[in-house]
Amino acid sequence: MSPKRLVVLTIVTVMAVWLLSHAVSFLVLNDPQPADVILVLAGGTDSRYGHAVALQKEGFAQRIILDADASRDRFGKSDADLAADFLRNNGPLGWEVCPIRADSTFGEAVDVKRCLERQQVNSVLIVTSDFHTRRALSIFRKRLPQYEWSVAADSAPYHNSEQWWRHRRWAKSALDEWEKYLWWKLVDQWSSNVVLS
Repeated sequence: MSPKRLVVLTIVTVMAVWLLSHAVSFLVLNDPQPADVILVLAGGTDSRYGHAVALQKEGFAQRIILDADASRDRFGKSDADLAADFLRNNGPLGWEVCPIRADSTFGEAVDVKRCLERQQVNSVLIVTSDFHTRRALSIFRKRLPQYEWSVAADSAPYHNSEQWWRHRRWAKSALDEWEKYLWWKLVDQWSSNVVLS
């Protein structure tokens, strides 16, 4: 191999390694802004709930909306019913459960719109898993442009954007989120029903 090709191959390899090592940090946005309400997206872990409580205590918003699945029951109650029971007995003031039926962030925006319309809201702070923040913020800004959006990353206990390739679960989450992000950017955001105004 010629020295010129060796230099090019070395540069390409170094760039590929650098890009892969930073592939997940691109997905993570964490820029919470004071808002009228904090929106905790469905899915993920209970740590989103805890992160929202911490943000409420720090003064980012007085009210919190917790998205919870209402599409199926377990032992006679949906996740939305269980969340409402839990918040009634244990939650701080200013909480509301938003029952959702969608199985994607794109679809979740439809249910969120209904819940936000019942309140006087101009700005919303989204709380979601760290790998999900860029896509979630992009979806809600595009689908519900009538609101000002910001996002807070909840670092799930198994996520680490700097060393995502070291554990199978982290890598699986990263690759899954990249697939969903690319689908959103290349397909869903161009659909005719994307804006929910």
